[in-house]
This record gives sequence, C-alpha cells and structure tokens, in this order.
Amino acid sequence: MLFETQIIAHEAVAEGTHEVTLKRPPDFAFKAGQYTQIMVPELTKADPKGRSRLFSIASSPEDHEYLQVVFRDSGSGFKETLINMPVGSSVQVEQAAGSFILPQKLARPQVFVAGGVGIAPFMSYLCQKIPDIWEHPITLIYGNQSPESAAYLHELRQMSKEQKRFSLNDIYKRPTPGLFLKLAEKYKDAVWRVVGPPGMVATTVNGLQLGGISSGKIITESFEGY
Repeated sequence: MLFETQIIAHEAVAEGTHEVTLKRPPDFAFKAGQYTQIMVPELTKADPKGRSRLFSIASSPEDHEYLQVVFRDSGSGFKETLINMPVGSSVQVEQAAGSFILPQKLARPQVFVAGGVGIAPFMSYLCQKIPDIWEHPITLIYGNQSPESAAYLHELRQMSKEQKRFSLNDIYKRPTPGLFLKLAEKYKDAVWRVVGPPGMVATTVNGLQLGGISSGKIITESFEGY
C-alpha cells in the first residue's frame, strides 16, 4: 500500500548525514526496526536505481505526527533529489515491512551494534517511552569514522546519562573480529542485534562467533549500498 505524504523538514544530523522528516499518514503503521520505501515524483539527477529507496525508520512508532529517515549523502541521483526537495513537497511512502523487529519486553540483556546510519532502527526503539520497564540492560556499540559523522550522538549520550539500564560505547576505528571477540566475552549472555553495511555486519558476526556467541543469539540486518 502506498501513502501520499509531504516533507516537513530537512536536517543535517551529522557530517555528511541527512535526516528527512515526513508527515505520518494516519493509517501508516510500523514497529521499531521496520523500514519503508520512499518514492519521489521525478528525479532531478539521473539514477540507475530509479526514483525510490528503502530506509529504516528512525522515529518512534509512538510518534503519530512524523516519520523520520536518515542516510549518508552519497551523491546518488535519488538522494540529491530528495535532499533538495523543498519543505511541503509531496512524496509517496510504502507500508512498513521487515522482520528486524525489536522487542517490547526484554527476556535477557541486549547488545545493539550499529554501523553508521545503521543506528536508525535502534533510534526508533530507544525513543519509545518504554525504558522504565526494561527488565534487562541494553548496550549500544555505535561505530563511525569520527564523532562528527555519528548521527544522534548527543541524544544517545544524554540517554545513557538518564537511563540506568542503557549504556553507550561509541567507537571510531575499523571493526575487527578481534574487537568483537573481546566484546563477546564481556556480554556473553546477551542477544546481539547488528545493523550496518554488509562488510561490517560480517566482521561483527565473525568476531562474535569466535567469542562463543551462538548464531541463535545473533540477529542481523545489512544495509546495502543505496
């Protein structure tokens, strides 16, 4: 199902990283961790992949006014078109889909691993009004090239100060299996949820498995190039 909606705001949320806020259609339903497809009416710059892309939703399901997506500005025709569309412009969004759904009730400790804009589904989850009922801790391991390129870093740092069951470990170096082998030993009882570019996801999973984490406790979603 497609919904007509409008662009409400644009914001640079980190170096080379753009957030688009859309008006949420009344019947648009989603759960934290899901994605939608955005389609622009026409491209202002050619793009071999066409005039639509999939994006994980970064806003909370509890926010009934707005939908937010975040992405790196790669210079593609689609992204250049979307970034330069004026506030009030119409776009289409497809009904949310995806099985990377984050739990409302935590049965055990969780470690979220986000690479770059892989933070989007975790932001959707963390911004819900549920932290007070978390029965187990959540650790976010958030990797970027630099603090300046890390979207929502200020909000996440503030959250880690305010929520006793949430902790943030932001890292600024290329991930290696050895890094995640050590982390696996530290959080051996946790469920691991990993989102990011395919290479980063593969490296993380390799390290976790070397550290003794079973495949049943590792849930992944790869962001292909777009």
